[in-house]
Amino acid sequence: MKRTIRVAFADQHRGFDPQNNDYLPLLEKHYDVIVTDDDPKYLIYSVFGTDHLKYDCVRIFYTGECMTPNFNECDYAVGFDRLEFGDRYIRFPYYVYHGYEKEYRSLKERAPFTKEDLAKKEGFCSFVVSNCFAQDKRAELFEKMSEYKHVASGGRYKNNIGGAVKDKLAFTSKYKFAIACENSCYAGYTTEKIVDAFAGRAIPIYYGDPTAAEDFNPKAFINCADYASFDAVLERVKEIDENDDLYLSMINEPPVKTWLDPDAFEKYLCYIIDQDYDKAFRRPSSMYTRANDAMIQRHQPFEKYIYRYYKMGRNQLTRLSNGTFLTSKRTK
Repeated sequence: MKRTIRVAFADQHRGFDPQNNDYLPLLEKHYDVIVTDDDPKYLIYSVFGTDHLKYDCVRIFYTGECMTPNFNECDYAVGFDRLEFGDRYIRFPYYVYHGYEKEYRSLKERAPFTKEDLAKKEGFCSFVVSNCFAQDKRAELFEKMSEYKHVASGGRYKNNIGGAVKDKLAFTSKYKFAIACENSCYAGYTTEKIVDAFAGRAIPIYYGDPTAAEDFNPKAFINCADYASFDAVLERVKEIDENDDLYLSMINEPPVKTWLDPDAFEKYLCYIIDQDYDKAFRRPSSMYTRANDAMIQRHQPFEKYIYRYYKMGRNQLTRLSNGTFLTSKRTK
């Protein structure tokens, strides 16, 4: 007989459905789940608000954005940062879950890429971005690669193929290279962008996590962090593009250096919930943290600020200890 647990969700992305989401299937394998705001025992929350501060239960923070957990507010966290914090944190990048697990697993065993496969490539490089910001590094890299050869842009941004593609993987597979850029340059923040390029059997031209080579084989992709400028990146791309043997040796390298467990998030949730409830709390509870929580709740909803961040593009919002906000550089 399954144990019954009471779970609430807060501060999730727009369109999030508390009764139909990625968390519930994982939990329902092990527990009878009641989704409720009436005396929940566990809260799973994200970055889009401050409602989580209203819940006096075990708080579990999960982010798919470039945001570092605040361990004064959560008991446990799941994010991108490469850090250790006892049993309170696991690193679980976006590409291992949320519909990208199939592509990630496909990188483990792949057929050799041959000269015949190379001959079937239709073009030089692909680029798929739907939202871009002024002076964004993604746009800068796209323009730099375009100085050399035509880059097929299949997203809504800078689209030059007559409309946005419906199947990114199929589109990527037509080209030798794929520009794979994050919206932020931050250690540990690696999303599905590089996995999509690998899964499409293209060599990623990657900009984002400067430590991406800890997870992915540096011999299998072009990491912009290894070069002084995008001009230097372009020279390396030209070298590979003009040498079929070099291209084939690179694309046949195993893509992944350190394999992550796609089931780690599920196991972590079970670890948290299977503890004695009264002993599962980890966050500090002092006059200072309680006062800070109350101060933050008096401010305007954080959602207003976080969505303004997406419009600003190159800046990451950072909350100060007094509850106010400032912008700090995340990209170079």
